[in-house]
Amino acid sequence: MNVPEITLDKIKDARERIRDKVNKTPCIYSLTLSRILQKEVFLKLENLQLTQAFKARGNANKMSLLTEEEKNRGVITASSGNHGQGLSLAALLAGVKATIVLPEVAPQNKIDKIKENKAEVIIKGKTYDDASNFAHKLAKEKNYVYIPSFNDLDIIAGNGSIGLEILEEVPQAQMIICPIGGGGGISGISLAAKQLKADIKIVGVEAEKAPSMLKSIEADRIIELNSAATFADGIAVRKPGEINFRIVKKYVDSIVTVSEEEIKSAIFTLAKEAKIIAEGAGAASVAALLSKKIDTKNISRIVCMISGGNIDMDMLKDILNDFNN
Repeated sequence: MNVPEITLDKIKDARERIRDKVNKTPCIYSLTLSRILQKEVFLKLENLQLTQAFKARGNANKMSLLTEEEKNRGVITASSGNHGQGLSLAALLAGVKATIVLPEVAPQNKIDKIKENKAEVIIKGKTYDDASNFAHKLAKEKNYVYIPSFNDLDIIAGNGSIGLEILEEVPQAQMIICPIGGGGGISGISLAAKQLKADIKIVGVEAEKAPSMLKSIEADRIIELNSAATFADGIAVRKPGEINFRIVKKYVDSIVTVSEEEIKSAIFTLAKEAKIIAEGAGAASVAALLSKKIDTKNISRIVCMISGGNIDMDMLKDILNDFNN
């Protein structure tokens, strides 16, 4: 099976292309987490991205590479929330009509943010897959350009800019821990990081209730789960991307899973101890460390990717109350 190769130069070109369209987010040293874990722990804060999630990067790159004819046709996608925010913002900045199809379970706060970006919002189906099927059908009917959430080389290259930033800010990093949904984020990060520092360890984290990439790697073929019923909607993906699967298989060293309770505990710890707001997907990397799911015996410097901060405020309040009691 051929692995799609995205060169370091292509990732660097993507970063230049999106430089004025996204935030260069900080990668901070967390004294509190470092003391808890007895390691040097750094946090890559994509919750401070323009859309409060890393998806803005890949979408900005993809939008910049569309032809004028494609832009005039308009773009469409399916999303559980963060990708829709990223694409709607990229489209708004480029003056392109965007249609975002979301499932009924999409968080209201994410729907509202997409509407703020002037995109047309369609709620369709109970799951992401239902929304995706409808969006593909509508793309054909209306001649819209379909923009994938993760299974796309330009999206991956844009997300690779995160890997460049991490190793520029923390060149001594020995491990990067990254949440996995469809695999678009970890694909870009691992491609960039491994080309810059071949011996760096890349660890992926999935929700126990949505381990589609782990199951696929174990089976050596794409596996589609019957459900992905995790509250961490940013990583609630039943089937990983084909391109992403091949990249992860080659470049990611290991994948672990975390429970709903472990993710919620990490959200609480990040808020209480590090004063950082993370959504479920965004806290998964820290959850894996705090719950001792990752072998760090010979590792002393770790970067956790906080992939997003778009958590519903009522849910955050409930988590803070539950763990405070």
